[in-house]
Amino acid sequence: MNACHMLRATTISIMNSGVHPAILNTSTCLKIVNQLAYTRALYGCELWNNLTKSELLLLERAHRFVCKVIQGLPKRSRSDKCTSLLGWLCIECYIDKCKLLFFGRLCRLNSTHLPKQIMMARLLEFKYTCVDNQLGFIPDMYRLFIKYNLLQYVVNFIELGSFPSKIVWNNVVSQNIHKTEQLKWLERISNDSEFNFFKLIHPVIKLHKAWIIAKRYPDLRVASKYIIDLCAIVRIEAEQLLCEKCGKLFSNVLEHILCSCDFVLDYRNEMWRDIININPIQFSVYMDSLSSLEFTATLLSCDTIYELDDDESIVFSKLCVQHVYSTCKHFYR
Repeated sequence: MNACHMLRATTISIMNSGVHPAILNTSTCLKIVNQLAYTRALYGCELWNNLTKSELLLLERAHRFVCKVIQGLPKRSRSDKCTSLLGWLCIECYIDKCKLLFFGRLCRLNSTHLPKQIMMARLLEFKYTCVDNQLGFIPDMYRLFIKYNLLQYVVNFIELGSFPSKIVWNNVVSQNIHKTEQLKWLERISNDSEFNFFKLIHPVIKLHKAWIIAKRYPDLRVASKYIIDLCAIVRIEAEQLLCEKCGKLFSNVLEHILCSCDFVLDYRNEMWRDIININPIQFSVYMDSLSSLEFTATLLSCDTIYELDDDESIVFSKLCVQHVYSTCKHFYR
């Protein structure tokens, strides 16, 4: 499809012009690519009716390619890891959102406008089956209403003439699409043993805290990128391996480095001193109560389920980025 070629070509052109994760913050690259590449490639997608599985697969491959390029990840990285670390949904979700928002704009038009009159006629024809095998925009929209549990809004619009405002409809659509895709994503990774450890690190589709730290503290951009690389490639080995530094056996190299390797003991003690300095003091007790695997996953996620205030949460995320980077770098030097 032309959209696939345009998405890839525009992204590569942007990267070649200097907008690259090795030079700029990933959040900045993401914003530029969204505004230039996706708006061009997906122009008019509101009227892309009845896309075939092959066409969606081609679009999805281009979407995954862009996601990996923006983060500077290898091409063979698992796509479900790469997209979730950036907080991205599949490209079909973005197309569906554009269609649903376009439908909302039509519904909020004045009844005297011709586009709304045509839309209402087609909508009623479909509802009361006035036309056999109706094709086009309205049947496609009904499929989306059922898929994202939005049918009640259309029923209210037909029967009562009421429809949510632009802001409310945008929020409802975004939340329902994200909830639906989140469930599908969890189902996919639950059936794949390679994601067993990743599920502990990043259990939801949202922007990883390391990218937020990279934006807030530009001097930690390299360290934040290192954390993302670890999240994308780390896995639990089927057989235990021998550490050349300390002579201990391990099945998860990061768990070994951050929890038990004697070679980086000084770095680990320094990390614990910084964790103890985070208020409240009960937080360090909570961190100490975690298993080694949970502790490693918490550090790699740069986030915690323990309730910290906003400032302390940022301090903890920054601490994770700094210490995981320095400890791993010392181990692999």
